Amino acid sequence: MNGSVISQWNDVAETYTENQENSLFADANRAVVKARFTELHGTRVLDLGCGYGYFTDYFRSIGAEVVGVDGSQAMIDIAMKRYPDSAFAVADITNPLPFEAGEFDVVFCNLVLMDIENIESVFTECHRVLAPGGIFYYSIVHPAFYKGEWKTDAEGKTGKLITSYITSGESENHFWGSTKHFHRPLSYYLNRASDARFMLVHSEEPRAYHEAAKNEDLPLFFYAEYRKQG
Repeated sequence: MNGSVISQWNDVAETYTENQENSLFADANRAVVKARFTELHGTRVLDLGCGYGYFTDYFRSIGAEVVGVDGSQAMIDIAMKRYPDSAFAVADITNPLPFEAGEFDVVFCNLVLMDIENIESVFTECHRVLAPGGIFYYSIVHPAFYKGEWKTDAEGKTGKLITSYITSGESENHFWGSTKHFHRPLSYYLNRASDARFMLVHSEEPRAYHEAAKNEDLPLFFYAEYRKQG
């Protein structure tokens, strides 16, 4: 991961953690993940870009043999304090991962890829560390609707005004401090997974949660689940 990106996440780690603990956006994301993963007894899981460790500890609680890794030392420090029974390590996830080939049954990457500049190596490394038949599961904020502004019409209905989508680009978020966001259309993510020889088995675009009359027919997230063949 680019050093400046890691530095930004070190700076906002505390504020980000507090925000996520009181966020309907985060709650909506957790509900989807928990519905998909309800029991992982004996499953070897890599939580890639684990942040402050919420899902690492959740996977441990449902039986997984799990390790959470993140490029931010500050995030890992928070994770280790909050979840002392779970395993964590600092690793730049855009570099070769410090794990053996075929070491994991599941690689989980939640709301991370859109915050990384170069993601091609992430896909290839996930393929390498997965056992044959293993699952690669990622989520991103939905790029088709992320860039638009919420607008309310005369009837009080709220939707998104979208003026661009196809062109990739970089922007700055200021939700919990300054962090970079890298916009790419969905086809980019799907093609990178295909290039890494993953087979798509399921995707999901769940409805938005209802807050301040948001249009529930617009997705906030995109989830994709792949299998490593062979």
